[in-house]
Amino acid sequence: MAPSAALPELAHFLRTRRARLTPEAAGLPRTSTRRLNGLRRAEVAVLAGISPEYYTRLEQGRQRRPSPEVLDALAGALQLDADARRHLHRLATGGPTHQAGPAVRTVPDVPEATLRLLGSLTPWPAHVVTPMRDILAWNDAEAWLLLDYAELPSEQRNFAWFVFRDPRAPRLLADWEKTARGNVHRLRHALAADPHDERGSRLVADLTAHSSRFAEIWEEHDVRGPATGSHGFRHPQAGRLDLDYTAYVIPGTDGLELVVLTAAEGSPTHEALKKAAAER
Repeated sequence: MAPSAALPELAHFLRTRRARLTPEAAGLPRTSTRRLNGLRRAEVAVLAGISPEYYTRLEQGRQRRPSPEVLDALAGALQLDADARRHLHRLATGGPTHQAGPAVRTVPDVPEATLRLLGSLTPWPAHVVTPMRDILAWNDAEAWLLLDYAELPSEQRNFAWFVFRDPRAPRLLADWEKTARGNVHRLRHALAADPHDERGSRLVADLTAHSSRFAEIWEEHDVRGPATGSHGFRHPQAGRLDLDYTAYVIPGTDGLELVVLTAAEGSPTHEALKKAAAER
């Protein structure tokens, strides 16, 4: 990605971070006449130790290639977490450069060893997913927990699409909003790393056009990389199930992740998964 291509995204990211950081959180006084909830540009500049004019150029997309030191100072001033800090550096320095020409979507191959591992993880639900949230493989426990993704057309076999476009999602996901936000944050992270990815661009355009909630969360410009966390599900037969997930990055150039969902041994969720596995 040429640096100029990243400038609007960098400017947007800085504006969203500045708008959500209050003077109190930044250790600055709030005067009685202040109307702005977030920080002023000059305040961010002071906190980062740069000139207000320089920071203004960054927010207006007119400043090319800020130094790593400046980016680290801005990350500190804006109180960015590790994912957001990496995102800031990526936007400022550019991502992969793609060859010109027609965009062709190629589906990555899941390594055979990963497929064998996936099938051996009973009773734990597990799947393999691309950075753009496309679901490439899954085991029987995952199909029982949520759905058999083979039922979906290939273009819809995507977690973000399922969450925002499939009417079953709000019924099956116990905390729909949390899951929805997480998928948007992962998409932001992936597209910053590969901004010319045709599949990702089409997906974001489709979800923006058909889901106002997606558009609202996308505009917040939050990012997140592979992580651990928890999800709640409402299973039609087993009822409420609470699982912890871990995303393991599969070695290779495609950025694939093996995501495994587990529960504490002896917990109601664990017992429900064991019972379902025995009945399959």
